[in-house]
Amino acid sequence: MAGAMVPEMTAQEFTIHQYAVVRRTASLGRGVIVYPFSQVGEAVLLGERVVIGSNCYIGDASMIGAGTRIQHGCFLPKRSRIGERVFIGPLTVFTDDKRPYAGNRNYNAQPPTVEDDVSIGAGCVILPGITIGKHAMIGAGAVVVRDVPAGATYYGNPAKDNGGKR
Repeated sequence: MAGAMVPEMTAQEFTIHQYAVVRRTASLGRGVIVYPFSQVGEAVLLGERVVIGSNCYIGDASMIGAGTRIQHGCFLPKRSRIGERVFIGPLTVFTDDKRPYAGNRNYNAQPPTVEDDVSIGAGCVILPGITIGKHAMIGAGAVVVRDVPAGATYYGNPAKDNGGKR
């Protein structure tokens, strides 16, 4: 069927939809799926069984661990570090610039770090340089302005530790 929105196999080990863009220097593990209209940048490393939902942007030189699921519309800046078995809900945005403005000659990228087994709800905003510890949970719509300790449950704007342990 001409023009059908069906995945296109480019190698036996992984699936890249025909309308996704994956740069040649990216490295994809077995079982990776990249859905339509997503972009995977230069020198990105995707572990086994990573799923990148539609309309996502994965910045250059980012690393995403095995079994991670990134849902529709997420943005990860260059050099992001995402652990294994992480869930990132739809429309979540990670930032890396504390003073964003066009033409900033002093731009100092501060990408995020998300450790293993983290769950991040839909529509979250993660500010520059944030580390989210192992087994943490971030509630939908949270604005994360400080590091999140391992096992903590944060939600709200600004996100705060709400005493829950995962």
